[in-house]
Amino acid sequence: MATARRKTPAEKWALPVQQERSRETRERLLAAAEKVFAEKGYDGAKLADIAAEAGVSVGAVYFRFKDKDALFQAIAETFTEESRARLGEFVLMGKQSSAEEVIRSFVLRTAANMRTHRGLFRAIIEHGFDHANVMNVMMAFRDEIARALETVLSDHGGNAELGDAVRVATQMVYGFLLVGILNPRAPTRQNAKAAVTGLADAVVAYLRNVVPK
Repeated sequence: MATARRKTPAEKWALPVQQERSRETRERLLAAAEKVFAEKGYDGAKLADIAAEAGVSVGAVYFRFKDKDALFQAIAETFTEESRARLGEFVLMGKQSSAEEVIRSFVLRTAANMRTHRGLFRAIIEHGFDHANVMNVMMAFRDEIARALETVLSDHGGNAELGDAVRVATQMVYGFLLVGILNPRAPTRQNAKAAVTGLADAVVAYLRNVVPK
């Protein structure tokens, strides 16, 4: 008996589709929704805007997703699944690098992710707290990242306070970068190289007391 193909996050939250072209259209819609969320925010984004960005009709959106919340959920789950696949690469890199290199890599990777997925993170801040499913997905993944960082740093001599320190450090990073996403008047921006480098310096300094090596 053939094994059933596992549904992707996009397929889980989309209406059933059969043809390859329909799947490609669905992926275009996810990318278009992120772009529109980034530009207009979740509440300001209309399905008509998303359809136009994807080059399809509004009917084509409803054929694949029942509403904007379904698009939002699919984007969040797709992001976490793709990012989770890269956690193993991060852990492996950490075993071959110094603690400082690990911390800097974490900050730079996080900044790059938020730059690439600005629409998702803007929507999470503006609407996520009203969308329990999205918040559960993102918070669970945030905890996975913290555990991965803690695991890697423990191999570099992290002491008993490492777990709490990592949670504080990750919150420092997320808070700094999210302000850059949401506030156009922020004194530093998440895409400014000097700002991200300075953030990495601060996190390295903060964690030095619990990871001496």
